[in-house]
Amino acid sequence: MGGNRHWTWILQALLGGLGVGLVAQDAPPAPPRPQGLRARRTTEPITLDGSLSEGAWAQAEVGDSFRQSWPRWGAPAPQRTDVRVLYDDHYLYVGARMRHTRGLSKIVKRLHRRDQDSVSDWFGVYIDSLHDHRSALAFYVNAAGVQRDGAWFSDTGFDGSWDGVWESSVARDADGWTVEIRIPLSLLRIRPEDGASWGINFSRSDQGPLRATSWWSLAPRDENAFVSRFPELTGLEGLQPARRQEWLPYLTGRSKFATAQSWDDRGAEVRAGVDGHLALSGTTQLDLALKPDFGQVEVDQAVLNLSTTETWLPERRPFFVEGADLFGFNGPQLFYSRRIGRGLGAPALATGETLVAMDRSLALQGAAKITDRDFGGAQVGLLAASAESATYRVREADGTETSRTLAPSQDFLVARGVLPLDARGSTVGVLGTWTRQSQGGRLATVEGVDGAWRSADRSNSAEGALVHSEAGSAVDAEQGWYARGHFQHRFNGLSTDLTLVNAGHDFNPNDLGYLARADEQRISARAQRRFEPLGPFREATFGTSVGMSRDQAGHTFSRWISADFGGGLPTFFGVWGGATVSLPAGDDQELRTFRDPQKKYLQRGSIPSAWMGFDTPGNRPWYVAASWSGAWHPGGPSTGLSLNQTLRPTEDIEVSLGTNLSHQEGELRYLAADPVVPDTPLVGLRRLSSFNQSLQVAYSPRADLSLQLQTQWLAANWNYREVQAWSEGTLTPKDYEGESAFSTRSWNLNLITRWEYRPGSTVFLVYSRGVATDALINARASLSPSRDIFALRGLPSDEVIQMKVSYLLR
Repeated sequence: MGGNRHWTWILQALLGGLGVGLVAQDAPPAPPRPQGLRARRTTEPITLDGSLSEGAWAQAEVGDSFRQSWPRWGAPAPQRTDVRVLYDDHYLYVGARMRHTRGLSKIVKRLHRRDQDSVSDWFGVYIDSLHDHRSALAFYVNAAGVQRDGAWFSDTGFDGSWDGVWESSVARDADGWTVEIRIPLSLLRIRPEDGASWGINFSRSDQGPLRATSWWSLAPRDENAFVSRFPELTGLEGLQPARRQEWLPYLTGRSKFATAQSWDDRGAEVRAGVDGHLALSGTTQLDLALKPDFGQVEVDQAVLNLSTTETWLPERRPFFVEGADLFGFNGPQLFYSRRIGRGLGAPALATGETLVAMDRSLALQGAAKITDRDFGGAQVGLLAASAESATYRVREADGTETSRTLAPSQDFLVARGVLPLDARGSTVGVLGTWTRQSQGGRLATVEGVDGAWRSADRSNSAEGALVHSEAGSAVDAEQGWYARGHFQHRFNGLSTDLTLVNAGHDFNPNDLGYLARADEQRISARAQRRFEPLGPFREATFGTSVGMSRDQAGHTFSRWISADFGGGLPTFFGVWGGATVSLPAGDDQELRTFRDPQKKYLQRGSIPSAWMGFDTPGNRPWYVAASWSGAWHPGGPSTGLSLNQTLRPTEDIEVSLGTNLSHQEGELRYLAADPVVPDTPLVGLRRLSSFNQSLQVAYSPRADLSLQLQTQWLAANWNYREVQAWSEGTLTPKDYEGESAFSTRSWNLNLITRWEYRPGSTVFLVYSRGVATDALINARASLSPSRDIFALRGLPSDEVIQMKVSYLLR
C-alpha cells in the first residue's frame, strides 16, 4: 500500500491545481483459480444445434465462477457462464451457456466474415493439447455464429492468422445464449498416451450494458504468463492421435481488362494448384503447396514512405501463417515471409528502349514445411520454397525485341528448433536461414541462438539473442553480428523494461528477414504504473521511457525521453496523451551514405513533440477515435490529425471510415546529390501536406457469406526550401535549380464477395481498380481537394476481375 500512497502523492501534487482528487487503491488480490475440469467420453451422437439437449451434456462436469479481466480485474463476472467438455474417438466437444440478466443486459450479435473480430458477445476456448505450457489453439464463436481462431505461442504470444476447419452452432433465448463447438481431434497435436491431461481455459466477452471480459482461469496480473497458467483438462482416456489429411485444390480465373502500365498487360489467365496438410504423427505435420495461389483479397494499403526505412507489411498468405509461431525469434525478425514471392519493380532501361512486358513478382513453384511440436521434447520446424526466375521484354531502338532476366530464380530454407526448459516458459532455441540465387548470384546465410527465462512467480523475465549473418557473392561476402537482451519486472501494478541492442555495421538478415536498421548500439528503459481506480478514472496508466542509440563509430544518432498517460472513465470513454523530447543528435542515415567508407551525419537539434486522443465506448452504434500529434522543429511545427469512425446501423452492416491529415513544416531532410559534386548531399527544409482517406463497407447476410467494399484515396504534396549543401558536417546555402516540388495521388477500390459454401471450401469474387499519378499538382506543398480529386480523372487505371474456387478434401 505504501508504494501506491507514494505515487498518489506525486499525482496529487501534479494535478492538484486542476481540482482533481486522486484516490488510488491497491489492486485486488489474485482471484482463486479452478483446479481443473474433467472431460466426459460420450457414445451418444451430438447434434450441433446449440441446444445442449443431449443427456451427455447434463452428465458432464461443469466449469463456472468466471472472473473479470476487464473492467474490474479479479472481480466475479457480472453474469454466470457454465462450460462442459465431451469427447469421442474423433472430436472434442465444448458446450457453454452464457446467461444474461433480464432487464440489465442484452445479447449483442454481429454478422461479418470469418476471422474478423467485432464488438459482439464472444465465447472462446483455449486448448493446450500437448500440455507443454507454452502453445495453444484458440477457437472463438460470437452470438451470431461467426467463427474466428488463432494460435498462442511462447506462452503469451498470439497469432490471429492461424486457420482451422471446425464447426459450431449457437442458440439464443430470453435468458442468454448457448454455443456448441465441435473440434476434430485431427486439428490438435496429441501425444499417443492414455490418460493424458491437457491445458484448457475459457473466456467470455459481453458488449451489452453490463460490459465485461471474463475468464474461467485468470492469471495474476503481475505475471507474464498465459498458457502456462491453464488449469488441467483430465478424463481423456483412450485418445489416439488422429491423422490430419486435408487437400485444398483451387482454380483461379483472372481477367485484366484495363491497364495503367506503360506496356499492355491486359488479358485473361486460368491457374490451378493445391495446398495440403498431412499429419505424419500426433505431433508432426507436413504442409505442402504446389503452384500455390498467393493472391490476396485484402490488399495492402498504399503508404507514402519518404524515409530510409523499408515499409513492413503483414503476412496473410495461408501457407505461411500455418505454424508461423514456431518460426518466431527472441530478437530481430529473421524470417520475414513476404520476401518469398516478393513483388518486383520496373527495370532500368537504356535510351531508346521501351518496356513490352514483365513479370510482376517472383512466382513460386512450390513450398513445403514440416513442423514437430514434440521432437524429443523440442519443437522443430523446417521450411523450403523455390521461386522461378522473372523476366522482362524490351523493344530496342531499332525495333527488335529481346527477353532479359529481371530477377534470377531463388531457393529459400528456414530451420528452427526450440527446447522448453521448464513449465514457466523458459526456452533455448536456434534458427537458421539460407537464401541462394541462381546464375552465381547472391548467397545469404543467417544463424541465431535465442533464449528466454521466467522466474517461478512469472514476475521477472529475460530474453536474449545472438545472431551472425553472411551475405553477398562467393568472393565478396559481408559478415556481421547482432546481440539483444530484454529484461522485464512486474510487481503490484508496476512494470519495468530494459532493452539492450548491439547490431554490427555489416549485419544484414534482410535477404529473408526484416531489420529496420543495422550499425546500432541501443539502450532503452521504460517504467509503467497502473492504478485501479484513480480519481475520476476507472483505470489509469502512467509511463515514462528514456533511451539512446549510437552507431559503431560512436556517433549518437538518437536520444529521447518521454512520458505518457492513458485512462478509462466509468462511462467507458478513453483518453490518452504524452510528450517526448528528442535531444540533439546526428542522423547517420538521412544523407544516404550508409555504405560509404565514411558516413556523413546530419545534425539535428532538440525536437519536442506531444500527442493526445480519446475514443468513445466501443459497443455503441457509432464509435469514434480521434487523436492529434505535434512536433516543433527548428524550421517550423508539424501536426497530424486522425479520425477513425465505425458505424453499425444494423447487425449485419458495418461502415468504417478512417481519415488522416498531416502537415509537416520545417523538417530538415535529404533532397538529392549535388549534380555538380555528386559526393555532396543536398538537404532542405521540407514542407509536406498529406491526406489519407479509407472507407470500408461490409455486409454479411449470413455467417458464411460476406460482401465488402474497400477503397482508399491518398494525396500528398511536398517541397524543399532553403536548400543547403553538406560538407564536412557544415551546411552552406546552395543555389539549386533541380526539382524541389513533388506530388503523388492514388485511388484504389476493391469489391470482395466471399462465400464459404461448405466448411473450409470457399468462393471468392473480386473486382479491383487502381489509378495513380506522380504528376506535380502544385509547388506550394498544400492540399486542394477539388484539384486533387480531379487529377485522377481520365487517367489510365488497372482494372481486374478475379474468381477463385477452392474445395476441401478430408
